[in-house]
Amino acid sequence: MPTSSSRFTRISIYLGLCWIYTCIHLDRQILGILAESVKSDLHISDAALGALTGSAFAIVYALLGLYFGRLADLSTRLHLVRIGAFIWSLASIGAAFANDYAALVIARAGVAAGEAVATAAAISLMADLAGERNLSRASSVFFACGFMGAGLAAVLGGAVIHWFAADSGMGWRAALVAAGIPGLIGVVYLSAFRFADGSRPPMTRDLVNLSHHWPLLLAAVLAVIAQMRLTPNQGVPAAVMIAGVAAVAWARGLLLEDPAAFRATLGNASFRWLLLAFAAVLFMDFAASFWLIPLALRNYGLSAQLAGAELGGLIIIGGIAGSLLGGWIADRWHLRTSAGRVWTVVIAVLLEALAICMATQATAYPAFRLAFGVFCLASGGWTGVAAALGMDLVPRLHRGTGIAIYFLVTTLLGPGLGAWAGGALGEWLGSLSHALVLCTAMAILAVASFVKLAHAVTRTPPIWECL
Repeated sequence: MPTSSSRFTRISIYLGLCWIYTCIHLDRQILGILAESVKSDLHISDAALGALTGSAFAIVYALLGLYFGRLADLSTRLHLVRIGAFIWSLASIGAAFANDYAALVIARAGVAAGEAVATAAAISLMADLAGERNLSRASSVFFACGFMGAGLAAVLGGAVIHWFAADSGMGWRAALVAAGIPGLIGVVYLSAFRFADGSRPPMTRDLVNLSHHWPLLLAAVLAVIAQMRLTPNQGVPAAVMIAGVAAVAWARGLLLEDPAAFRATLGNASFRWLLLAFAAVLFMDFAASFWLIPLALRNYGLSAQLAGAELGGLIIIGGIAGSLLGGWIADRWHLRTSAGRVWTVVIAVLLEALAICMATQATAYPAFRLAFGVFCLASGGWTGVAAALGMDLVPRLHRGTGIAIYFLVTTLLGPGLGAWAGGALGEWLGSLSHALVLCTAMAILAVASFVKLAHAVTRTPPIWECL
């Protein structure tokens, strides 16, 4: 079995992590293209659809991510990646056998649990493999794989729905099974390698140390139960409140247990501005990324196959191009000012908000498709840079914890609420388009927070005074 001593092995593991991250977003985003079929087969509302892709997944993912983020700082990260991929792949396949909303909530929670085990470990390990010099570019390539997975989710889901056109109920179920298989392939591939994590103790010794983390596990279970037993418009706010209380308790425990980790993360004012900014961005982004494809299916009478192929292709091409371009610009701008990465993200976020508004107001499909492509390009422009910003602000020894906290806050307030809010607002306003326009208002909060972050990082005048 190869070890981390060879450059070839490090590259091979990096490629395996890219595959895993692609599979994460394949399973995470597959419900977007399947939404209309699931809604028709199980007779659920738009708010329920948004909750399934948002809070049912995001809350469990965020809470468990805190524990497994801490574990990533203390354990063999490659083992965590393999275990997590195995869990979420089986959960995705299991979702195909759900017969009601409650069963889908359980299945999506299983997908979230697996991703929580793997994500912080994969990102932290990727950063070590890349090194500081190439961090933005390596991160951009890595996070571009998220767009590959999201795009493949649309393409694969649309194709499978088309193949089972005579039985739409079977189509979305078959698509979920197909989405779970690539993750299992990644587990087999990564099992061929080892990566030495220095002085990190064996993982099994840390898995039993749950004294400061049991509130997270309990809150995750209670959040799932709340969403199973209550309506989406009741269950989502209740679940977010449960998660928020558990997160505050966990943060207090972190302060007492590991003051150095607390100071490096939540005790860092710049890191707190980063959390607020990206929570606002992800609220807007997830509302749009989930609902724009169903909106196109409803407004323009497209088939799932056509929408999946064309819009999925735009997600792949635009997302990857934007991620690589954003990483390149951010690295070069960073050489001129320490806030260069921040300003790169600001431009991308403003462009994304504009594209969402254009897409929702398009009267013809070609105009929508153009706006959707700009949305994908802009969304990619900040994705990889976000990881580099977080790595800049958090010391290496605490990156696993920092990544977990980042995902907790941004996931609870972003994906946890964004997709559900889009569906619920759409039902209340009678227009999904108007709901998505309202969601773009979060870009104002995001930009204001990024400006504060830029000032904290550089202590220089705003960009408009430098032009």
